[in-house]
Amino acid sequence: MAIPATADVQFIPGSGKLYIDTLVDPSGNPTNVLDIDVGFTINGRLQLPGWLSGRGVVRLAADEIGGQIDKTIGEAIVSVTGATTPHDPPNIIYPWSISVKTPTLPDESKMYQLAIAFIFQTRGGGHTDIGGVYDLGSFLVV
Repeated sequence: MAIPATADVQFIPGSGKLYIDTLVDPSGNPTNVLDIDVGFTINGRLQLPGWLSGRGVVRLAADEIGGQIDKTIGEAIVSVTGATTPHDPPNIIYPWSISVKTPTLPDESKMYQLAIAFIFQTRGGGHTDIGGVYDLGSFLVV
């Protein structure tokens, strides 16, 4: 697990980045052991072209290693506002944050693979081909 981290956002034309800036774990070190009772928070940013407008969805997914849980455990919705001027507006930074506490995951000592995914939706919530993903790695959730 290497945080801070950056992943490319795939779309044409333009380019973007998905930043994972911090994993805030009040239970302390090691950072790959998370106490679900006190919870944890992942903070980051999206860097997207200034002409883009719609809705950004950042999801945190957990897959239990050797178990049945495989689901989204947190989500942040980002309003991507875009810019009307100038004709070629610079990239815009949009912050996001996802907090997770019990009962999102059971209060049992289990291993999980965590990942952050970003998808971009039209203003009406429609599907686009814009997205990015970052594998956070394996965590022991206690």
